Formats: sequence, structure tokens, C-alpha cells
Amino acid sequence: MRRWWVTQPGFRRHLAILTVLLSPVFGLLTGCGDGDPQGPEAQIKSIIAQAEQAAQQRDIGTLRDFVADAYLDARGYSKRAIVRLTQGYLLRHRSVHLYTQVTDFALIEPGRASTSVLVAMAGRRVESAEQLWNLRADVYRFELLWSRAAGNWQVTRSTWRRVSVDDFFSN
Repeated sequence: MRRWWVTQPGFRRHLAILTVLLSPVFGLLTGCGDGDPQGPEAQIKSIIAQAEQAAQQRDIGTLRDFVADAYLDARGYSKRAIVRLTQGYLLRHRSVHLYTQVTDFALIEPGRASTSVLVAMAGRRVESAEQLWNLRADVYRFELLWSRAAGNWQVTRSTWRRVSVDDFFSN
């Protein structure tokens, strides 16, 4: 049985937006260099995984730290607006189930990077991309710009669009 809030317009879209945008500041991050287990790519992928878990645990305190103070997206959302939206969302919904996949990473210059991330949102737990075929999941692709300050990676800009489950298998 699907919960009523899962069918509400924008439920999954807002969850994906909030999770990805609020995902960048878990842990102290140092080092650089491609292929380095402590390099920017590994650090950012770890942050995204930790943010997914924090969102599912409804940990707004942790999520608040994920967005750069100077964050501003194309829709005009600031860090403050994203945090408020996240708080409201988590208060309205009992469970949050996400499945993420980083599909692209580029180190633009030291301290700046970009990623593409697929995020699937479903009303129940998702263990693998293959499970998405049997669920009515909403899937979005996020393009994120990251900056590192004081050893922490944070999202400073983003764009997103809806995609299909097929995108999880085309990479």
C-alpha cells in the first residue's frame, strides 16, 4: 500500500533536489588527484553516499551543513531556502528512500569540481538499480558544481531535470 504523501505532486522531485543539494559537507576532506582514494572524486562520492543516508534518517542538522553559504541555483533558491524546504519536507513525510549513482566527475581546477548524479526516489527501500524497474520511482539527473573551502567540499550551484530509469543503465 502506498502512503498518500508518496503520490503528492512534487514529493520525489523535492526529495531528490534536497538530498543532492544538501549533500556536500560530510566529514573533513583533504587531498587531491584522480584515482587517489583520498582525492576529490572519492571524497565527493563519499559525501553523496553519506547525504543519501542522512536524508533517509531525516537528519536535518547534518543536511544543513551540506550547502555552501553562497549557494544559489538557477531557480533562485539560496541555502536558507533549501534548508527550509528540506525541513518542511521531512516533517511531512515519514520515510525517505533514495538510490543514487554518480555518472560523471570532472576536476575543473584545484578546489573546484563538477559531478552528474542520478537520484531515484521510491516509496520503499531500493537496493539496486534493477529494482527500479518494479517500482514507480521518480528519477532526476543533477549537475552539481562543488567548491572546497577549509577542507570541506560543498555544492555552490546546481541544475536538475527529470530522466528515466533507463539512464541508470546507459553509463
